[in-house]
Amino acid sequence: MTGYFYKNLARSAGALEITQGQDIEVDVDLMLAHDGTGPKLLKLWNPKERVLEGRRVVFTVDHAFPAPTPEDRAFQKEFAAFSKLQGCVLYNQGEGVLHQVVAEKLSLWPGMIIAGADGHVATAGAFGAIAFSVAPEALIPVMKTGKLKLKVPKVLSLQLDGGLNQGVLPRDVALYLSWKLGDQIKGKAVALSGSLINGLSDAGRMTICNFLPEAGAITAFIAPLGEEERADFALYAHEIEAMIAIPPSPSEVRFVHELRGTAVTMAIAGGCSSGRIEDMEVIAEILREQSVHPDVTFIITPASRQVAKEMDNKGISTLIRERGAIIMPPGCGPCPGKHFGVLAEGDVAITTTIKNTPGRIGSTLASIYLASPRTVAQAAVKGVI
Repeated sequence: MTGYFYKNLARSAGALEITQGQDIEVDVDLMLAHDGTGPKLLKLWNPKERVLEGRRVVFTVDHAFPAPTPEDRAFQKEFAAFSKLQGCVLYNQGEGVLHQVVAEKLSLWPGMIIAGADGHVATAGAFGAIAFSVAPEALIPVMKTGKLKLKVPKVLSLQLDGGLNQGVLPRDVALYLSWKLGDQIKGKAVALSGSLINGLSDAGRMTICNFLPEAGAITAFIAPLGEEERADFALYAHEIEAMIAIPPSPSEVRFVHELRGTAVTMAIAGGCSSGRIEDMEVIAEILREQSVHPDVTFIITPASRQVAKEMDNKGISTLIRERGAIIMPPGCGPCPGKHFGVLAEGDVAITTTIKNTPGRIGSTLASIYLASPRTVAQAAVKGVI
């Protein structure tokens, strides 16, 4: 098979060509994990064995930092000891959430192969990387051998053209694709191209690639210009409105106007999905005009220390606090449900996070809606969607 995706998998497997459904073993350029999946990884690791090449293994502490429990703190110390012994790269001083830290601090290149113990490593697909999510136990042999065994998936190529309507953000594009093509996306590697995609910033592309695994994509990526896959579907930006995913699944997507007037008690923005500086600028734009509604708690998490620094330099941090929102340390924030804003029974949250399954951010009797930073900020100041 030809095409960008198959060509790079074949190269990494040392084969002239590969076919869909074929079992192959590819060389992995980068391996990733964090403190959410790290405990299982370390529990299963044989202490007598060694990581093949530590500099290709990158860990972050982002799910529970600073540590909310003694157990989390004990693991963080164990994680640091393991990383030092094995020569792995560890970011454990509040640098930020895994996918943002990788984009900022590492060299990502088109066609590189990534394996990570996290469901959203496809975020790196914004840079043309081909990233596969694996379970912690499946990452162990990759760390020891530098190779990943996989079955070659089918590629679904989506061409998106035109310019976004006013107020529509890349997160809305991701939600729209999940709604429009959810059945086709499931189980495939999604290739994105077209003038809409080419016109987006790196941050916008990261947002789209980050979310498509929630629609069932095995991975998502943007091929370099001139290496695009032949399009299976062509979509146009003018069709896309502000979108929202309703409980209990990220794939249950509606137009925002269908939910207009729904009361909310919690608003959450940031993290790996929409925690970059352009997202913070959208939020600041809303908060310049109005303060957070008295019935709403608005929690904002910069994706990284660098984003937080830019927020400070642009006066966004001060504005956000003055308008009644709360800024968390860089990282995942409330998304994993570990700390920093868990939901109680009866809470209705609107968030830029990536899952809205019951219990994701606390109580199973809370409701979670997924939307863009603009829609979240608007709900935070109005008290309703």
